[in-house]
Order: sequence, then structure tokens, then C-alpha cells
Amino acid sequence: MKKRIYFNKCEDLRFISHLDLLRFFERVILKADVPVKYSQGFHPRPKLSFGNPVSLGTEAFNEVMDMETEIDISNEDVFNKMNSVNVLGFKVLKVEDILDKLSIVDRFKVSIYDITGTKEQLDSLEVLLAQGDIIDKKEKNGKIVERNLKEKIESYLRNSEENITMNLINGSPNVYLDKVGIKLGDVVIKKMGYVV
Repeated sequence: MKKRIYFNKCEDLRFISHLDLLRFFERVILKADVPVKYSQGFHPRPKLSFGNPVSLGTEAFNEVMDMETEIDISNEDVFNKMNSVNVLGFKVLKVEDILDKLSIVDRFKVSIYDITGTKEQLDSLEVLLAQGDIIDKKEKNGKIVERNLKEKIESYLRNSEENITMNLINGSPNVYLDKVGIKLGDVVIKKMGYVV
């Protein structure tokens, strides 16, 4: 059976990397005695899949993980078992059966980011977001590659002088902040889930 798990990763847990998150879930599943299905081969791993990585230091709410179980188990049992591990900054919010064949990245394309900073920081970010095109240039294999970051913005909303919400298509706000000279440690970024 395939299960979709919605969870929060906040407080000190926001400082674990995407790779460490996979290891964290392996330990949680083992400790909670969830009957997860394992891959075949020399190094069997639990059958887990995640969406796009969350940047280090970013709290994530309503984050999503897919898991394949070895036996039929109720969503309520998975929910109770995983929350019984009781790790500070981690909480399972909901467990549901996966009824379609879409991957997480295909099903949850638009991420919601909440950014809090000074008025001056968000003024400069808003000026950038209002541009018709936001061209980013990178060197790749000895060639300069251009991409239009504006295409990744589904919408944005200035909620107050010190807060803005960005809905981004398979992306993160980090590149936009970098373009206006805002260091990640100088603002608070929270991933609030997905537009579905």
C-alpha cells in the first residue's frame, strides 16, 4: 500500500539537510515499528519519496512524503505510530492513501513561502518580483546559460511592511533573495505547504 504523509519539520529540526531528513525518517519508521516496504539488493532502503528539497534552516509546514508499506495498515495506525516517537519539531499532521500515480513533484508543483524581514529588504524584493523578466545567468559546462526566474513565480502578495508570501513553481525564494543582496540568515523563511 502507498501512503502519503503530511508533516511539519520546524524548530531545531529545520537545520537538518534533505539527505539527513531521509535518514531521520528511516529511524522514525524503525522506532515507530511502521511496516515499511524495502527495496531489493545489497543495501535495502525503505521505499520513501519526497518532493523538492527544503533549504537548510527553513521551517516546513504541511510537507509531504510518500511511503510504501509492506502490509495493509490503517492511516490512523501510521499516524499514531509515527507521532508516538515524539521528536521535538516533528509532527505528522495527516496520513492518506495514494489513489493516483502522480509523483509528489508532479502533484505538488506550487510551494507557498512566507518571508519575514525588514521593510527595506522586502521593498527591494518586491521591486525585483514586479519586473517583467528576472534573468538569471549561470555558467554550465563552459557555457553561459540563461533562465527567466519570473516563470517560476505563480504569484506573490505583500501582506505587511515586513512580510511577503511567494507561490513558486518547483522552486525556492533563495535565488530571488540573493539577486537583491539579502542573506538567508537575515530573513525568516517558512515553507507553508503547497497550492493544490
